[in-house]
Amino acid sequence: MHTKTSLWLLVLVVLGQLPLLAQQQDSLVVTLENTLKESLLKSIEQKTDSLNQNLGTKLSDLDLKIQLLDLSLEQTTNERMILDKLVERVKLIEDFQQAEKESELNIYKGNYQSAIINLVSMERELKPLILFNSTRDFFTTLNDVGNPTKYPGFNDWYSGFKSYVNDNRESNSTLGVVSNLMNLTGNLSAGTPIFGTFSQALFLGMSNYVDNLGGNRKNQDLRDRSQRMFELVTELGQFTNDKDLIETEWEAINVELEELKKLYESNLDKNLEILAIKRGDFDRRFTLENDANKRYQYLNELTEVISEKVREEKNQNPKNWKNTFYYEMTEIQSLKVRFGTITFRISENINKYGGLIEKYKKSRHLGGRMNDLENKLNNLQNSFDKTFSPLAYINSANKMYKVY
Repeated sequence: MHTKTSLWLLVLVVLGQLPLLAQQQDSLVVTLENTLKESLLKSIEQKTDSLNQNLGTKLSDLDLKIQLLDLSLEQTTNERMILDKLVERVKLIEDFQQAEKESELNIYKGNYQSAIINLVSMERELKPLILFNSTRDFFTTLNDVGNPTKYPGFNDWYSGFKSYVNDNRESNSTLGVVSNLMNLTGNLSAGTPIFGTFSQALFLGMSNYVDNLGGNRKNQDLRDRSQRMFELVTELGQFTNDKDLIETEWEAINVELEELKKLYESNLDKNLEILAIKRGDFDRRFTLENDANKRYQYLNELTEVISEKVREEKNQNPKNWKNTFYYEMTEIQSLKVRFGTITFRISENINKYGGLIEKYKKSRHLGGRMNDLENKLNNLQNSFDKTFSPLAYINSANKMYKVY
């Protein structure tokens, strides 16, 4: 499980070798990306609202004209004038119905544009570069805290202990078990965690080793060092156990993130197909494009393609045209809510390390390392908070669309 502490966010970072970017530069990249997306979404909203306001005014005017015409009809007795006014009324009703359809079409255009912009932006939200350096730094330090070979004097002492175990494993069944587990789990210097069956066997072996030293004065220094190492390993065993209780959540988070990535890909492919856009062209002009301004320009063009597609679908399929977009918009909204929920879970689990650090601040052997670990945890939390606001993300997802 110890290796998972450094792996849980791999789905959030670009795989492979990343350039060493300063955290401030990473922050600017993420900020620019979000600013461009929000700017485009705001533009879509303003255009939709503006046109809808004009159509709303037109509907109000037409409704008033119909009401006035109805009053006039009640007061008219001339058959010719009644006929003319009835013809006029039919025309006003047709205009009213057409304006209603235009308003509905306008809302669907804006909603589907918003859905697609949110969808295509999600890949970059799933892989924020800003988290890479701080994440690596914190979890490297966290693993070092639980690694006994990082503590002064342990390696030399452990070499003698290991020799003692190997020399006596044939005559002592407990030491035989310890030897087998030590060989099975590997070298502690490689980061093998002290927990579970291995820790229990190790404690028994160390206890046997200390007792074997007896009360002889010439062994007093070794006995004292062994006692300190015994205490160290005991603290590390408890620390690793407490840490693993937190880290079991990362496995579930990893599963959720991997599923979100698959759902993102599936939704993207479906909607690109609806818009008659080839995946290769999309990747070239957006996914693989490093110039943020060019990506923004492409998304602007994409909104026009979406607008035309919605109008075209309405003309070709007047009865069921809304179904083509409604279910896609629902799935995208659900995907965004789930992403907001998973970022909330990540934030909560990061915060749990604060309790772990607080618990071991007064530890005899681990306490001195807690301040450094706490500083790096603060850096991780700050980096995460600058990149994500889970509650705001969920809230915006729930308000993605305008209701007609």
